[in-house]
Amino acid sequence: MQFLAGFKADGFAGGDANLLTRAGIAADSRLAGLHVEDAETAQLDALAAAEGVLHRFKYGFECQFGLGPGNVGLGDDGVHDVELDHNSSRTSYIGRKSMLDKGFAGCQASARVINWRLAKNTANSHDFPGESMSVKSDKWITRMAREHKMIEPFADRQVREGVISYGVSSYGYDMRVADEFRIFTNVNSTTVDPKNFDAKSFVELKAPVCIVPPNSFALARSVEYFRIPRNVLTICLGKSTYARCGIIVNVTPFEPEWEGYVTLEISNTTPLPAKIYANEGLCQVLFFESDEQCEISYKDKKGKYQSQTGIVLPKI
Repeated sequence: MQFLAGFKADGFAGGDANLLTRAGIAADSRLAGLHVEDAETAQLDALAAAEGVLHRFKYGFECQFGLGPGNVGLGDDGVHDVELDHNSSRTSYIGRKSMLDKGFAGCQASARVINWRLAKNTANSHDFPGESMSVKSDKWITRMAREHKMIEPFADRQVREGVISYGVSSYGYDMRVADEFRIFTNVNSTTVDPKNFDAKSFVELKAPVCIVPPNSFALARSVEYFRIPRNVLTICLGKSTYARCGIIVNVTPFEPEWEGYVTLEISNTTPLPAKIYANEGLCQVLFFESDEQCEISYKDKKGKYQSQTGIVLPKI
């Protein structure tokens, strides 16, 4: 078995590599000659090379890796913690992630951490396996609503009795539709132009129930006022109860640092009139948190729908 000739802790993939070792490790011929100028390729090669090294342990090879000797037959499922620390952005991939899904049962490594410090600054976190964005739970949503007023008013439980449900759910928030509607009409035979929208194309209504005509469309607004954090993006989906009736809700994503009442777009795809119930659930918002803040938020670019307070028609 070969051992790496001249392998040093500060010479891995052209950067700072700290494998917590006191002794030699299993050789990999690819690792010995690893030298790539392109930062992106170097990082991927480094991961592949490390996996090759660890794969040598699969069949019970007694090894010393890290702080102590391995225990043959007392297998661990892989390397538990990996951190990629880039000099300027300090983007990291930290997680309990097995590098060898197929094995690594033959050696229990005492060291739980491999810390690769890669010198290249152009690395992107999406080049590596792991979570770059994650959906947020009811605990996070509740905390953000209470401490940062992310949702006002906030229903801290899902209300279901006799209504179309609304409030916080396991991984989202079911927003309500207010009692203000604008129903599309063709009375004036106006052409629909998103660059020059004619407000006369809508009939205004304030009522506990809105009847959307067959194959027609209505605008509404949310009961809740939202304030989206800078590192969060939302996706909004219509509720199943309405979808099963052929009523489709479309809401564009809430961008980072957008705030306001949500303008809701409701389509009746059926040949029959459709009821929409005010102050009840209409759609569910999912919150996704990024591992880094965006460079320019919706607030920074002074978005045209920022801080909207009612039903807002198309703008240019």
